[in-house]
Amino acid sequence: MAATVEDLDFLAPAVAGMSPQDKERALQFAASHRPRCLPSAKQDEAQLWYAAWLLYGLKQQTAAQAGGVTAPAGVTMEKEGDLQRTYGRTAATDDPMGFYAQYDRLAALCGMGAITVGAWCHGDR
Repeated sequence: MAATVEDLDFLAPAVAGMSPQDKERALQFAASHRPRCLPSAKQDEAQLWYAAWLLYGLKQQTAAQAGGVTAPAGVTMEKEGDLQRTYGRTAATDDPMGFYAQYDRLAALCGMGAITVGAWCHGDR
C-alpha cells in the first residue's frame, strides 16, 4: 500500500478541499520523512500525517495572505482596540489540528529501543 490522495482526504478532511496537485506535492515532500523502522502501512500513515501538516500550514498562510492579515511570528493573542499582543509559543499555534503530533507519535516509535549490558569478568581476558 502507498500513501494516496484519497487516504489523505480521509485522514485530514481539513485539507480535502485543496488542489490535487498540492496534495501530490505534499505527499512527495513527506515521503522523505517516512520512519523507516516501521512496517510499510505505518510508514504510509506517518507520511499522510506529515503531508496533512504541510498542507494545513500552506492553507493557513494562503488564507492569511488572501485576507490581508498576517500575524507576526510568535503572536499567541492579539486584541485590536489599543493594540495589545501577547507573544509566546504554544502547541496549539504550531499544530492546531494535531497533524504533526500524529506524525511525531509514529516517528517516536523508531527512537525506542533497548540497551543491553553484559557482565565482564576480570578472569575472562
